[in-house]
Amino acid sequence: MAVPIDGNEAVARVAHALSETIALYPITPASPMGEHADARSAAGRANVWGVVPTVAQLQSEAGAAAALHGAIQAGSLGTTFTASQGLLLMLPEMLKIAGERTPTVIHVAARTVATHALSIFGDHSDVMAVRAAGWVMLASASPQEAQDLAAVAHAATLDARLPVLHFMDGFRTSHELNVVEPIPDEVLRDLIDPEALRTHRARGLDPDRPVLRGSAQNPDVFFQAREAANPAYLAAPAAVAAAMDRLAAATGRRYGLVAYHGAPDATRVLVVMGSASETVRATVDAVNAAGDPSGPVGVLQVRLFRPFPAAEGLAALP
Repeated sequence: MAVPIDGNEAVARVAHALSETIALYPITPASPMGEHADARSAAGRANVWGVVPTVAQLQSEAGAAAALHGAIQAGSLGTTFTASQGLLLMLPEMLKIAGERTPTVIHVAARTVATHALSIFGDHSDVMAVRAAGWVMLASASPQEAQDLAAVAHAATLDARLPVLHFMDGFRTSHELNVVEPIPDEVLRDLIDPEALRTHRARGLDPDRPVLRGSAQNPDVFFQAREAANPAYLAAPAAVAAAMDRLAAATGRRYGLVAYHGAPDATRVLVVMGSASETVRATVDAVNAAGDPSGPVGVLQVRLFRPFPAAEGLAALP
């Protein structure tokens, strides 16, 4: 049954259901995601595996990222929520997590990074500032999409063995009340590949199975390790697409890495990401219906931003 919720709650429901450790620090406009997760655990609400997730508030976003890093290194399923400067405080840990290829998800309600003044309003300056951190980046355009792609993020991170940054537009989507079709717990559980989960557990640090991590390396060895990660990034779009296909099979809601809408013979196409997608779709329909003398138009919505799905984008264009 559909429920009227906003983007923050839609994401928090999925994140709580698919996590065991949730480390957080409040920041506008992402705070409600942490509040919803904390309330669910405080009420004894279990995740899809019957375990009540541990929710811990740290002293800052840097501490939240460090706690998350420690938890996932031990083989836990972890997540956090943030925005703006809070995301930037997580950057040192994000680089380590990506370098170690440890699965996890950060959910972001994208917000302006403060410069000459503080701004709590929305743009993509925060997520754009962490493009080089090595995380798969997935963008949602509505509360329904935010819920569904949150589930895709938690499934794909295990399949790809790469961390995922899932973001939606702050306030415009995070606080948008809309009717959302929830994903049942059994469907969420089935989205997670049991073998990928077992592999993540097996890599967890254990004093009975000691391994070396966090060494110092000279440039020759260090660069070889960085190059060795390239195949994982090349395979990441397929892992995200596969998680989207599993979601579609279970719910009937189909998403692509990119989505084209408009005239099949469009002469002008606007490429957008996030909540602008819905407004532009409606505008495209109106322009084409009116018969613009400049020619038909279309819009290409980008959902997977990193690694950028260039081939899929070209294939989707008229």
